[in-house]
Amino acid sequence: MARSALSFSAVLTHQRSEVVPIAVDEDSDASRHSWWASFEARLFDLQALAQTSPGPAGPQLYELGAWADEHGAHTLACLAWLEAGRLGHEQAIGCLAASAGRVDGALGRLLRAVSHAFSTGDLQALITAAREALLFGAVVLCAQLSGEARQRAVAEGDATATKEARILLGRSRRELDFGSDGKLFHENLTELEEAIITGVVDGRTSAGIGVELHLSARTVEWHLGRLYRRVHVANRQELREVVTEWLRN
Repeated sequence: MARSALSFSAVLTHQRSEVVPIAVDEDSDASRHSWWASFEARLFDLQALAQTSPGPAGPQLYELGAWADEHGAHTLACLAWLEAGRLGHEQAIGCLAASAGRVDGALGRLLRAVSHAFSTGDLQALITAAREALLFGAVVLCAQLSGEARQRAVAEGDATATKEARILLGRSRRELDFGSDGKLFHENLTELEEAIITGVVDGRTSAGIGVELHLSARTVEWHLGRLYRRVHVANRQELREVVTEWLRN
C-alpha cells in the first residue's frame, strides 16, 4: 500500500520518490485488514493510472467500488466511485449519488456535494463541491471542479461565479505546487523577486519598488506578472493576501 501511495504521489508532484520500508510486527493483527489494504493499494494504483490513461482507469475504479460495496464498505465504495465519477463514468456517478447519503461527517458532505455536481453539471453545484473539496483537503478534486466551474462561468458570462471559481482554483493549485505554508515557493525566489514581493506586501507601488531596486515601473510589472502566474493569483492584492498568510504561518 505504501508503494502504491508513493507511486501516486510521484505522479502528482512530478518528482521521484523512494519507497519507505515498513516493518510489520509478526504478532500484529494486520492480516485481519488485508482486504482494506488491498483496496487502498488498488485505489492508489488506479488514481495514478487515471493521470495518464483515464479511459481504462474509469471502469476499473467503478468495479473496485462495486467490490467494496459488496463487502459492506460503503465509504470505501464511494471513494472509488468518486474517482471514477471524476473521469466521467456514468454508472459510478449514479452509484455515488445513491450511496453518498450513507456516509456521515465531512466526507459525507463532500461526497453529496460532488455527486450533485457530477449529476447535474450545475455551475453553482460545481462551485459548492469545489469549496467542500478544499475544506476537506481534496485539492486535486478541488482543482478539477473549480477549473470546470471557471470554464462554465466564463461561457455563461457570470462574472461573480468566474471570480469565485478562479479563487478556488488558485488556492488548490497553490496547495499542490507549494503546500499550505509556501515553503517551496520561497525557496525558489531570487533576491530580486523577494524584494519585489516585500514591496508589494508593504503596499508600495511599482514605481516606488522600482526606485528602490533601480528598475523601471514597467520592469517591476513584468516580474509581478511572472509571480502572479507562479502563485496562481490575478493581481497584487491577491498576491499580498497569499504571501501575508504564508508569512503568518
